[in-house]
Amino acid sequence: MTRVYIKRLNIISFGKFENLIVDFDSGFNLIYGKNESGKSTIAAFIEGILYGFDEGKTKTNFSYKKEAYKPKLSYRYGGSAIFNKDDYDIEVSRNFDDGSYRIRNLSLGEDIEGKKSNLNYPGLYLLGLDYSLYKSYIANFSFQKSEAMAKSMIIEKLSSKDIDFNFSPSRAIEYLEKKDNNLGSERAYTRPYAKTKKELDEVNDRLYEINLVKQRYYEDFKKLKENKDRLKDLEASYQDQKKKVDYYKNIRGSSNFRDYQKWTRDLQVINEDLKQYRDLIGLDDKYFEDLEREARTGEDKYLLDKIIHYSNYILLGLVVILGILVNKYFFLLIIPIFYLIIRNNKGNSRDTDDMRLYRNKRARYSKYKTILKEKEKIEEVLVILKKQDLTYEENLMNDDVDLDALDIEKEEDRLYSILEDINTSKDKIASSERSLVTIEDKISNELDILDRKNQLESRLSDIKRQKEAIRLAIATIKEICKENEGEFGKINQRVNDLVRILSKDKYESIIFDKDLNPQIKSKDSYYLDLDQLSKGFMDQLYFALKLSLNDEAFSKIFMVLDDSLITYDIERLRSAILFLLDTSEDRQIIYFTCHTREEDFLSSEGISINYLDMEKL
Repeated sequence: MTRVYIKRLNIISFGKFENLIVDFDSGFNLIYGKNESGKSTIAAFIEGILYGFDEGKTKTNFSYKKEAYKPKLSYRYGGSAIFNKDDYDIEVSRNFDDGSYRIRNLSLGEDIEGKKSNLNYPGLYLLGLDYSLYKSYIANFSFQKSEAMAKSMIIEKLSSKDIDFNFSPSRAIEYLEKKDNNLGSERAYTRPYAKTKKELDEVNDRLYEINLVKQRYYEDFKKLKENKDRLKDLEASYQDQKKKVDYYKNIRGSSNFRDYQKWTRDLQVINEDLKQYRDLIGLDDKYFEDLEREARTGEDKYLLDKIIHYSNYILLGLVVILGILVNKYFFLLIIPIFYLIIRNNKGNSRDTDDMRLYRNKRARYSKYKTILKEKEKIEEVLVILKKQDLTYEENLMNDDVDLDALDIEKEEDRLYSILEDINTSKDKIASSERSLVTIEDKISNELDILDRKNQLESRLSDIKRQKEAIRLAIATIKEICKENEGEFGKINQRVNDLVRILSKDKYESIIFDKDLNPQIKSKDSYYLDLDQLSKGFMDQLYFALKLSLNDEAFSKIFMVLDDSLITYDIERLRSAILFLLDTSEDRQIIYFTCHTREEDFLSSEGISINYLDMEKL
């Protein structure tokens, strides 16, 4: 157990004291002084160093005690004390004007960081006790005047000995039950547990709906694409059909265009005819003049040859006649004459072919020139027509549309039918797109909803863990308190042993219940009411209870007693002093008295203690 005792007080300026140093022993310290000698001032200084003068409050408040000990002739108001806690010397300094303090571990040479906003912190740090417990059980002996809060805390300490002293089981259980109630249950619809679970259910429902929608999404998207493709085809068909109808309306009634169309067809026919005269391309009149000259020269030669040809036949006739009439040898001349005739025929035949070819080519050329002139005439007409009101129809000139055979009413009906299909398709697409936008909005929120689901699941899991932890904590605290109920038996045993010594076995038994209320049984086996007992006995009773409580509930913390045995007779005083001496082996005792009985008894017994006389300080 932690042991704390006071080694030295350094009073800079406090009450009637200036620059006073008081050293204590770790065992029994007897401080003697007459009334008004300053005993209560030193006790108050110890309390002030540890807790300030704000009656346990954490902030500075007006305090009559603070004003009572404020020096009259000094501007300084403060001091320090050295405590030993588990073999470490710890110095606490305090300025009583503003309540500020400093805690320093002298053994380690380092400051201990305190909570400046909590003026009680030095006492809490060193002793582990709050102000009410210190005042009621450490530095004020009259148990009957103990604060109700201090009594409640000591009862809880005894029923929960394994729990930290500043921890209150009943308040802890109350806090935990309140926290569990704040977390709520499935039926507490306004509390976090039910609200979180309800929202999580709603989120899961939304995710289920999204999964159903996602299953239809791709099919709807595919249909949308098909409708868009169909719309594209319909719009293309519509444009083609509209162009045809507009073409008919804008062009069919145009005489210029009809002429243009007629002359264009005539031009196409001429171009086809000209394909027969490809061999004449590039020829001109000079070529045919030269060719005619050659032909005429050949024709003259042909006439001469013809004369010679007929002359040969005449000669042949003469030879035959002479052969018959004159001499048969004239028939020999027939052979050369036949040769001349044959040769002349061949030449005449070749000249005749050349002449025929020339005349034929000449006739074709003449026809070719006529066609060319006709083509030039048509092209001139087309140029003139094209310069008029046909410019905006240039892209349609090559369209193969038979305007005369076109049924415009049927074409317009078909155009309107296509338009209706387009509008129907657009309505379907718009409806599908609106539906898909809604679906996409739901799907786009899926990640956020999943994140929210994870958050809610984590929160719900955390709430469940908290509730389980709270239930476990409550059960554990109750179990520990139940296990430690036996500590009251130990206290009752110690109190009975001490009271028997102090009262000289006047009573059969003394039992304190769980509320620390005494039940006293006389030797005649009657239970006595408290008002039947003397004040002296009650002081003895509570003296024994306090010592027992300190041994059982607290660490080995010093005790400050101020004339606590003043009502005892000499025999009871001797027994109490001996009991305190035994206690001082583990716990420092600082005993203030204005009587000499204690010092006389200790001297007569030869017992050495730390004795301080207020007159000599």
